[in-house]
Amino acid sequence: MKRTFTFIMVLSIMALGLAVAGPRTSAGPSMQEQAQKAVKLPPAVAQAVKANCPGAVIDKMDVEKEGGIALYDFEFKAGRGEIEVAEDGTVMDIATIVALKDIPKAAAEAILKAAAGAKLGQLERSEIRAEIVKTGEKGTIVKLAAPKHVYEAELIQGEKRGEVQVAPDGKIVEGPKWGADEEKAEGMGEKEEAGEKEEAEEAGEVKAAAGVNLKVLPPTVLEAFKKAYPKAVIRGASKETEKGVTYYEVESVDGKMNRDLLYTAAGKTVEVEEAIAPGALPAAVAKALDKAYPGYKILKAEDMLKDGQKLFELEIQVNGKKMGVTLDPTGKIIQ
Repeated sequence: MKRTFTFIMVLSIMALGLAVAGPRTSAGPSMQEQAQKAVKLPPAVAQAVKANCPGAVIDKMDVEKEGGIALYDFEFKAGRGEIEVAEDGTVMDIATIVALKDIPKAAAEAILKAAAGAKLGQLERSEIRAEIVKTGEKGTIVKLAAPKHVYEAELIQGEKRGEVQVAPDGKIVEGPKWGADEEKAEGMGEKEEAGEKEEAEEAGEVKAAAGVNLKVLPPTVLEAFKKAYPKAVIRGASKETEKGVTYYEVESVDGKMNRDLLYTAAGKTVEVEEAIAPGALPAAVAKALDKAYPGYKILKAEDMLKDGQKLFELEIQVNGKKMGVTLDPTGKIIQ
């Protein structure tokens, strides 16, 4: 989803009366309650999100201004994509996560050419319903007679991240654009909203979103997390006990990567889950799914490292029914 970088604030795990997934065990007010107190959304915006994305779980919300018009950009969990809504409730853009096979041939070929050997990450199909036309500094919302569609691909090359936007006919709309330009723009946005941003730094530079209680995590866990993911922001922290053993769960975001971790009290990593785009699954996994679950649709995909073993944990829909399935990189179905 194309964005400007006049950044005002970021809120994590926002709730608008939609389903919100909270930590398995928590103390004090829930993140949902804290988020609701943090900002009051215009009723028209809340209604537009509910009407267009029923049942979606909000992962993050950005508020930006363009031409004096406030734009609310919501990102959802479980592969539900994004939606951008203007302050008057006009839906500007809806983005859904897709697989490469679902993209028009011309657009898919253009994406692969632009990638130039880089790995493809998340793929999105944006339906642009309205645009802002500026006259001087003032903007006016103009609804399109017919929606425009753009396909956006995340590009991954080692530690570098980039993106490219392509029209259905294969024409490059924007990019390929790699890390430096995007990071510079984001850095400018962060400076502009200094003093208003919702991240708080606690426990020796560990970053956390507003409302997250880091006191539930032992210093050993915080130190292990900071050492492994120095730029990540903690968006959820909780404690749970299984079979007499206490574990600490950390929900985090690192750039565009959503990552959940499970630690022991000593700071040892037990489990790591990273959200991935369905199109980024190994060919062997996709082939196994095609054979075992004809006509399946991936609702959520995670790359999981558990006890040293790499696995792919998926939520799929088959014949209208949702189910979970876990596979190893060779395509072997574990459960």
